[in-house]
Amino acid sequence: MAYQVKLEQFEGPLDLLLHLIRVHEIEITDIPIATITEEYFRVLTAMQELDLEVAGEFLVMAATLIYIKSKMLLPPAPGEEALAEEEDPRRPLVDMLLEYQRFKTAAGDLAGLEERRREVFGRGAAVQVPPGRGPLELSLFDLLAAFQEVLKRAEGRPDVEVTPRPFRVRERMVELLDRLAQERPLRFFALFAPDADRRTVIVTFVALLELLRQGALKVRQAAPFEEILIYPAEDA
Repeated sequence: MAYQVKLEQFEGPLDLLLHLIRVHEIEITDIPIATITEEYFRVLTAMQELDLEVAGEFLVMAATLIYIKSKMLLPPAPGEEALAEEEDPRRPLVDMLLEYQRFKTAAGDLAGLEERRREVFGRGAAVQVPPGRGPLELSLFDLLAAFQEVLKRAEGRPDVEVTPRPFRVRERMVELLDRLAQERPLRFFALFAPDADRRTVIVTFVALLELLRQGALKVRQAAPFEEILIYPAEDA
């Protein structure tokens, strides 16, 4: 596909690992490396298929997961049996995730304090009713997980085209904006017709990502794992 999307605020590999741990309800101190590695590569494949720019740090983390997996599969060498129980090859990764999670939580707390500060008005300030917090924001990985579900529905359906034509992402972006003008909010799965082929699904999702990158849209959920809703940026 010739069209590439580059996101300015792109979550890193630690964000992806924390997302997978949350989705699969895994204990962060006891990560099943085989499962997480498989899921990690599944998301990377989806990112590459969409021509999302995959930074080198994602590939470094992929290599790290493979290394840890291989260390856990190999039996300890002679003389290392005594150290086998003490040296968990996952330990450095777990420590890094725990530290990153602490920083991320602290950053979220500071952002919440900043938002509360904006709702405090000093003497002489114009009184305005602060908007409600609304539903939950989504990460890119939440969107990719939902997109993978849509791709599963499109598997096996041939592209119905007589002659090849280029992907028209810009046209699809306009269609999405027009549709949002008629229906607010727009349900994520409603973007994709049940009989849509794989090419149409990918073009639609790339158009959505580009509109999100430009700040024209917001995607949210009322609660974790509930239906994804799409709003115009001014409504969100």
